[in-house]
Amino acid sequence: MRVLLLGPVQQVVRTDLEVLRYPSVGKGAIVRFQLERVLVLVFLCVAAISCGTTTPAMPNRITEPAIDQPGRYIVRYRDNVIEIVLDTKFASNNLGDEWLILNAAMSGMTGSATKVKRDLTSIRTPDGRTIPMPTYREFNGAYDEFATAARRAELASDPLDFTRGGRRSCMIDFFPLPGSGRSSNTALNVTKNELCVGMLYFPVRNGVQPGKWRLIIEFEETEAVVPFTLELER
Repeated sequence: MRVLLLGPVQQVVRTDLEVLRYPSVGKGAIVRFQLERVLVLVFLCVAAISCGTTTPAMPNRITEPAIDQPGRYIVRYRDNVIEIVLDTKFASNNLGDEWLILNAAMSGMTGSATKVKRDLTSIRTPDGRTIPMPTYREFNGAYDEFATAARRAELASDPLDFTRGGRRSCMIDFFPLPGSGRSSNTALNVTKNELCVGMLYFPVRNGVQPGKWRLIIEFEETEAVVPFTLELER
């Protein structure tokens, strides 16, 4: 690297030349003085070059979730772990029911499979209660109470295939309906090459109320919080 020393350094050079021209001048004292000045200037130049070439520290990368609403009853959530799409049409049209039924689609966002566990999935009600997703035994035991609603939800919910984009289809089999022939799973491993769809069920004491809700899915180091609003049909 080429460094140009200007200003005071040029003055040092000129003074040294004067000493050579007039040897009677106290050369030893001047040389010592000029040597000290040169050392100080060299130190300042090196410090300036070091500061100017140091790469600034990059800020920590913080990934904010992206949430949009491509339809009146559709909410889409994306972060660096998972993509979740919720269809809330059936829930909005059946306020007061004792079970909240959501049509959902999920896809991974990382290079490896993302594990969604049933026991780490919950909802938060408008009045602040947190309701965990029930076990399949609890779902199966109470199925007779909402069997008609569950079948209607399967038929009435809008398909979420519009989000597939070439990804393979798979099922969210937390709650297969009795008699469907499918097995219940306690966890879902989903990759970025798959789009898994299925129904989510939550028992809501005192009935599903209008207002702002949250679907919460916990992972090892983070959580996905999907907001959605249930309101009366206008």
